[in-house]
Amino acid sequence: MAEIVSCLAMSHAPQLMLDPDHWGLLNTRSWDPLPERPELAKETLEVKWQKWRRCMAAIEQLRGILASKAPDTVIVVGDDQHENLVDDNMPPFTIFIGKEVEASTSLRYLKQPPTENRVKYKVDDALGIALIDKLMESGFDPSYSKKTRYEGGLGHAFARVLKFLNPDVRYAILPIMVNTYYPPAPSPKRCIDFGRALAAAIRAFPEPRRVAIVGSGGLSHTRIDEKLDEGFIQALKTNDQKFLASMPAPVLIEGTSEIRNWIVTAAAADRPGAILDYQPLYRTMNGVGCAMGFAEWR
Repeated sequence: MAEIVSCLAMSHAPQLMLDPDHWGLLNTRSWDPLPERPELAKETLEVKWQKWRRCMAAIEQLRGILASKAPDTVIVVGDDQHENLVDDNMPPFTIFIGKEVEASTSLRYLKQPPTENRVKYKVDDALGIALIDKLMESGFDPSYSKKTRYEGGLGHAFARVLKFLNPDVRYAILPIMVNTYYPPAPSPKRCIDFGRALAAAIRAFPEPRRVAIVGSGGLSHTRIDEKLDEGFIQALKTNDQKFLASMPAPVLIEGTSEIRNWIVTAAAADRPGAILDYQPLYRTMNGVGCAMGFAEWR
């Protein structure tokens, strides 16, 4: 029988891919008429470097945790931003079940084409097919795909997390795409229900399999909202799924919408989470940036 040996979550924003000396290459949303916040004057380049190094340390810790659990398969729960799911078909949940897939970590900010920096991963298609069948028995109708249409392969939510946590391609993967970004998106409550059903489906898989689940994305961005993050993190720490399920959809928009991927993972874990680190990485004086989170459900 399959078992869930680890549940993790981490941010994947481009600020992790570039050191602070190069954040100026990123989109700063300078057209956004947000007033400057005087308190952000303390976010000097030195402070940005300190925060970024803490993020790198948290990623290293997650990579070590994953290695210690020795999973056979890593399920990555991430969103797709018009990479493989586009306006002709935008299902709320999609499981990729091709036998293998590539993912590119190219950054458009550096004018790197997505046809470069591609890594090939083995996909646990047998587990994926079984999960689809079991999820349908549980009242879900997940879409599935055996091919990518994006020239970079899987979208950035998968490529970046895999680069950090599976750099030597030692684990098979199973990508699960959640449409967090484009309304109408699945409600937080639906994400809770999906996470619970996903965990049950994994445990029902009859073959021996050590499975890890990694939620990809978040936390609040492109406008950082530390108060929102604080409430969300507290709910994770106490396994307050009622709070998670009741999070209002209007605040889960744009990059902040990726919190839904964490909600799926938290529901699958169904235990209090531990926050390894939280760092709001501000890029501008008006609060643009990404709040980075790193978590483990022990």
